[in-house]
Amino acid sequence: IIVADEPVSSLDASVRGEILKLLLGLRDDFGIAMLVVTHDLGLAWTIADRVAIMYLGRIVEIGPAEDVLTKPLHPYTKALLEVVPEAGGLSRPILSGEAPDPTHIPEGCRFHPRCPEVNSGAAANAGVEARCRGEDLTLIELRPGHLAACHLAAARRDDVVPA
Repeated sequence: IIVADEPVSSLDASVRGEILKLLLGLRDDFGIAMLVVTHDLGLAWTIADRVAIMYLGRIVEIGPAEDVLTKPLHPYTKALLEVVPEAGGLSRPILSGEAPDPTHIPEGCRFHPRCPEVNSGAAANAGVEARCRGEDLTLIELRPGHLAACHLAAARRDDVVPA
């Protein structure tokens, strides 16, 4: 297994391409597994079979890379993708407020203070706002192999999982 923390960040395009080619070659030619930590969702799309999205040190969504990056379930993943120009996203952040102090993690879902679903009233309309604010949620499978820690997505499960 190779563990690579931001293996291509701050590299110029030619060196980035060579490192990416090397990593993909090791994976494809030798069957070497990789754990790649990155903020670069484009890199994740290119190199990963599975993607895990973290917020304040906790995984909030995990699943097949294509599924997570094209059909996200957690509002934080959706917000990340909204600011990726390559994904057709906006060039400005859509989240309100400041990220919480990591030494004072909010109760409930760690993302609820900035969650567009909570702030828009969608979570309240679905009857889960109090749970978002007060109950932490472990990852639950909402699609085959695709897990998220979101009370609202869980409440909408019937709309998420094909019958």
